[in-house]
Amino acid sequence: MIVTTIFMLMAPVLFTGLGALYVPAKPERLRLILAFSAAYLFTIAIIHMLPEAFMQNQVKQTGLFIVVGFCIQLVIDTFSTGIEHGHVHLHSHECKTHLPYGIIVGLLLHSFLEGLPVYSLNQADGTHVNEQLILGLAVHNFPITIAFVALLKEHAGSRTKNMILVVLFSCMAPLGYLSSYILQSFGLNDYVLYSRIAYALVIGIFLHISTAILFESSEHHRYNIAKAMVMTAGIVVAYFVS
Repeated sequence: MIVTTIFMLMAPVLFTGLGALYVPAKPERLRLILAFSAAYLFTIAIIHMLPEAFMQNQVKQTGLFIVVGFCIQLVIDTFSTGIEHGHVHLHSHECKTHLPYGIIVGLLLHSFLEGLPVYSLNQADGTHVNEQLILGLAVHNFPITIAFVALLKEHAGSRTKNMILVVLFSCMAPLGYLSSYILQSFGLNDYVLYSRIAYALVIGIFLHISTAILFESSEHHRYNIAKAMVMTAGIVVAYFVS
């Protein structure tokens, strides 16, 4: 189960990153992919993750950490410049000669935090892997990886170095998952509380990212038919998957 979970977390980033290194992504297509993923994430957060989080009977505490997760993503955005919602900010020619380490560190931290609640604790069934969250992360990471590779290519890195960074990015969510697994395996006191907090933080992160994309993916705050259709598809898919 551990190996399967790690593969499911890494595969979307690795395969997408490898493809993006060789096939350039058109901005119009990336915006549509972002719109789909944002609608999917927002719907999953509202109809699946929020009800599950509030079923733990710690409503006020859960709500607080959802807000904290939202704010953490705001702080991460100051370093990553919004690449988690598909932004690729091009810089001057001088800046293209070195890697944007602030963006890379911010993105890696973001991915690590998202992996923490993948290994969760259910009082009825014992420990389990949150498959809904894994699927949500897969959809979420698809456009992020495309944007990340586009940014790396803009900064004149070698293909080998870029691929190493993509592999590092793909490892961060599994590292978050393994951290939670190790904490539970070695008997962390009150792991249920830890699991609840991690889950609430990720809900806040998802809400921030999805709403940011939904508001920013339109030109002049108007949605064309194509974006409206892919957003509707994201909502429908999330509804039936959850």
